[in-house]
Amino acid sequence: MMNEHSEVLEIKVEPSSDEELQIQKRRGLIHQMTMSIFANISILGPAMGFGYSAVILPTLKSGRSDLTIDEDQGSWIASAAAFGTPIGCILCSFIMRRGRRLSLLVTSTFSLIGWLLIYMSTDYEKLIVGRVIGGIATGLASVPATVYTAEIADSEWRSTLVTWSSMAIAVGILLVYIFGYFVQENWRLIALLCGLFPAVAIIVTILAVPESPMWLRDRGRLDEARVVMKKFRGVAKEHPITAEVEAELRHTRHYQSTKKQSLLKNLTKRSSLYPFIIMLAYFFFQQFSGIFVIVYYAVDITSEAGMKMDKFIGAILIGMTRLIGTLLVGYVSKIWGKRKPSIASGAGITIFMGILSIYLYLQEKGYEINDHGFIPAVCIIMYIFMSTIGFLSLPFAMIGEIFPAKVKDVLSGLTTCAAYIFSFITVKTYPSMLHTMGKHGVFFFYTIISFLGTIFVLMFLPETKGKTLHDIDVLFSKKRRQVVEVQIMEKEKIMPMRDMTAA
Repeated sequence: MMNEHSEVLEIKVEPSSDEELQIQKRRGLIHQMTMSIFANISILGPAMGFGYSAVILPTLKSGRSDLTIDEDQGSWIASAAAFGTPIGCILCSFIMRRGRRLSLLVTSTFSLIGWLLIYMSTDYEKLIVGRVIGGIATGLASVPATVYTAEIADSEWRSTLVTWSSMAIAVGILLVYIFGYFVQENWRLIALLCGLFPAVAIIVTILAVPESPMWLRDRGRLDEARVVMKKFRGVAKEHPITAEVEAELRHTRHYQSTKKQSLLKNLTKRSSLYPFIIMLAYFFFQQFSGIFVIVYYAVDITSEAGMKMDKFIGAILIGMTRLIGTLLVGYVSKIWGKRKPSIASGAGITIFMGILSIYLYLQEKGYEINDHGFIPAVCIIMYIFMSTIGFLSLPFAMIGEIFPAKVKDVLSGLTTCAAYIFSFITVKTYPSMLHTMGKHGVFFFYTIISFLGTIFVLMFLPETKGKTLHDIDVLFSKKRRQVVEVQIMEKEKIMPMRDMTAA
């Protein structure tokens, strides 16, 4: 009892003035943004693995390199990373339970090893091993930075900050496309350049990134959690913790009292299963709408889609469009949340992929279209842009906030694992689909999936904008909805009757 009272006495109710409150919030926001940037540096190295196959396959297939491959080997080089990614996602579920900071370090370490193996490869098999290791790093990177950001950010800025992981992916992909343009003939040097980024991430994480206060809280390390949380909320070190900051940690005792429940029991609750099914479906439509296929085969697809320009320039243009989209998605999600941009994104990729498939069909039927490649260029660029503001970015952003705290580590890992299994299937089968269905058939297939995904988002995707992690935790709880209904009934019926009785 003495300890509980002493904790309460240490709480400062509010800052002395509105000006001090604004300074405190600004200081906290700067620290949140800085640590989020540092955490997302760990994504750059793994993200470069997405675009690496796009820039080296033309060289390896052309015979201009000391290592020459055929079409089937090329598909394995492209999909090997996607093969390793689900393994990384499963490992991530276990490592994240040991700490968010540790997860960032392990991610960067695997990424560095993967790039070094590729750099030192002397044959096709060693290159595949390096790609698989890099894919494991991609799986490891799929969750920690986003979850870390979601746990350090306040509710006002969380919707924006969690999209920075997608921005880091876009930056990584664009950088490797640029490396590929300037160093087209030297795929080993490209790998070495990519390896510099996880090396920097390891140093930054060790020297600057603190552990997540929510992870510390959930492990009963309250004193450490309060110290870290004060800094993330801008409270000066010498000042006592404010009531607002303490409120974010007040659910600790409830969490600890339920922590002994079996993991299986927590996983089978409606509040866990419902968001898991929703995110699983969202990632299914994301992958089978062809979004990642264009990333992995960007250089080849620019020519296959009919874009009449240097294919490496086309790949850079795709990367720049994706980056612009990710720069906007933070602003868009802050204003409109997750649901509306997802609907707009789904509708956009359906329209532009549909136009492209019709264009290619007419071309294959012998119709002459004198557009000098303008229509396919616009369709591909707009498809990339529209996918980035929703279907590509937002599912990954939602992972950090939609799952209950007690099962977040497991379900976020399982969800991304399934997503990258879908990715492996789409990337590996793309050359075969192209051979059997033709270019217009493949893109029409992506159009149908995009349309079905838009319908799904319209009907089932919830909105998380402006909600605290606790609000999101109870959003899917059936019991919570029943409680709300009872409260409304009591407010509208029971309380007036009591007032009349008192009168």
